Amino acid sequence: MLRFVTGVTFIVGFFSASAHAADSRAIFGAHPGYVFDVQNEKNKRDIEMVLLERPADPPPPKNVVFDAKLTKEFQEQYKYRFGQTEAEQVINTGRDEEYSYYNQLSVNIQDYRRYQRQFGEYMARRLTEYHVDKWAKDDPTIRPVYEMKDRLSNLNVKIKRGYNLKWKYSLAGPYMEAKLENPHDIEAKVQAQMSGLISAPDEWIYSCAYPLTKRLTVKGLYRQNDGLYQLVLTRRLTSKMSTSLTGSTDTSRSGPSVQQSLVLVGFTWTD
Repeated sequence: MLRFVTGVTFIVGFFSASAHAADSRAIFGAHPGYVFDVQNEKNKRDIEMVLLERPADPPPPKNVVFDAKLTKEFQEQYKYRFGQTEAEQVINTGRDEEYSYYNQLSVNIQDYRRYQRQFGEYMARRLTEYHVDKWAKDDPTIRPVYEMKDRLSNLNVKIKRGYNLKWKYSLAGPYMEAKLENPHDIEAKVQAQMSGLISAPDEWIYSCAYPLTKRLTVKGLYRQNDGLYQLVLTRRLTSKMSTSLTGSTDTSRSGPSVQQSLVLVGFTWTD
């Protein structure tokens, strides 16, 4: 019995010494991730640092004067007055007092400058009208006046399924335009150019365009009072480059167009 007690005492003493020796060494697991003080852990608040991604570049500033809709409208009206293709526009803007065509019909530079001045005046009137309309649309007190003007200036008539007739009257032009929307992707327009708000049309312009393929478009145009017939074939090469082939004949001495027949080949780069 004495031996057994002595043995137990020895074993207890051995493990007590071992435990004391272990306390003097580094505690196993004493590194980040292990918790040894639960009470402090409950009151501890960890704040994580989140690395944000680089913000996207801000969008380019919007043009508050000329937006996409107004720019397109000015471009279409410029084509009606000075040429359907860039090649034709270059010939028209290059006129001078010394230039004459092969049929000895000289260009009246005074009349052409008057057309250019009238187009500049139209742009100023249309720009003012456009921004006044935007202001009136957002102002509750003026909005009823704008809505009445819009109803008088625009008309939308559904003829039958897939066909829709749109008519608008531009006070700034002044001009009237009718467009027939159809399911065949044919662009059919009739425009009446006027010299006053209440006046007979000075020029009737009929145009029709059709996309033969995704890149190739054909367009025909007839100016009634000017006596001008045009056929334009346009092919888009890239998003910025295109070529055009224009056939034109003028059957009347009146109007801004010169009485002649011509064929123009053009190359256009837009950026």
